[in-house]
Amino acid sequence: MRREERASSIQLRERGVLPNAPEEAAPLVTGVSDPRRLRAVAEAHLAGHLRDTALDAVVSSLHIATGAPIVVVNLVTPGLQTYVAEIGVGEPCSTVPDTLSFCAEVVDSGKPLVVSDATAHPVYGDNPLVRAGSVGAYAGVPVVDEGVVLGSLAMFADAPREFSEDELALLHYQARLVSSGLALRRMARVDSLTGLPNRTLLTDRLAWGLLHLERQSGQVAVLFLDLDHFKEVNDSLGHAAGDEQLVAVADALRQVVRPTDTVARLGGDEFVVVCEETTTTKEVLAVAERILAAIDALPPPAQGLKIDASIGVAISRSSTTEPDELLGRADEAMYRAKQDPKARWVVDAPSCEAASTGNTNSMICPDRP
Repeated sequence: MRREERASSIQLRERGVLPNAPEEAAPLVTGVSDPRRLRAVAEAHLAGHLRDTALDAVVSSLHIATGAPIVVVNLVTPGLQTYVAEIGVGEPCSTVPDTLSFCAEVVDSGKPLVVSDATAHPVYGDNPLVRAGSVGAYAGVPVVDEGVVLGSLAMFADAPREFSEDELALLHYQARLVSSGLALRRMARVDSLTGLPNRTLLTDRLAWGLLHLERQSGQVAVLFLDLDHFKEVNDSLGHAAGDEQLVAVADALRQVVRPTDTVARLGGDEFVVVCEETTTTKEVLAVAERILAAIDALPPPAQGLKIDASIGVAISRSSTTEPDELLGRADEAMYRAKQDPKARWVVDAPSCEAASTGNTNSMICPDRP
């Protein structure tokens, strides 16, 4: 073990103070820089100072019960601590090197960490808050959702101290409450059939993508996808077969989009892909081309039945664009594509651009006044 204070947590666990959580029955996804974990953190779409009343209540109760001046629900990414809820920090996030971060060690190991005297510790003695005299002791436990360690629930004391068994047990059970709350939040924002983000989560991510245009140049594109002939599958084979097709389409979309793209299901046979960090319409149309090819490659649900798709694309380069406006423009473009037997997509772009994709069925239309 890299840090000897892990032994104190193991001893407390053996005495029943820190019982094993149900998630620990299977291996956890840990590691601050693990791509699977970072994807889960991104998909959780949590921000500093989230103002979630349940999470705020957790940190407040621990602060009152233990007297710890700093209590945080900390979402950990490389070099960055994001405080979804906090008392005593006063900021939504902070930057601490992972090698000196208490919470990063909890995420790396997936296990509790207790440090009674950080000032004398060979590693944490160099933590900026310890050197500044703001932190003297630490106790933290993992926050887990779907087997992934997203971060930690942690208490910081301003001087070296021993945390009592009752305090550590309370910390453990409050972390379970945090994990349960995050799971409920995720389930409320995910489509139950396909596991894709639903409209609520899609709108949040689209809003964040547009907001980022304030700080960096580029554009955000929405690809609104509607399945053609899907009703025939439902009518001929039943809703169970239709559901199988929807899951197959969702899996195909996941495989062909870029890592930074968001795929969502709005309901029925409508899907949306949000493409951030693009600079040209050609990049967006390349994503549309891959989506159509992936759907074309799906096996037909039955003889004589074949699902196709129409895509409407809307693009914005302005941070002032409302998410619903961009979705609406993409929806309208999709219906224009459905009405044109020669078009598989229609693009509503910020300006008329030439798109040399080799597909004569593409259209690029100007903004409406």
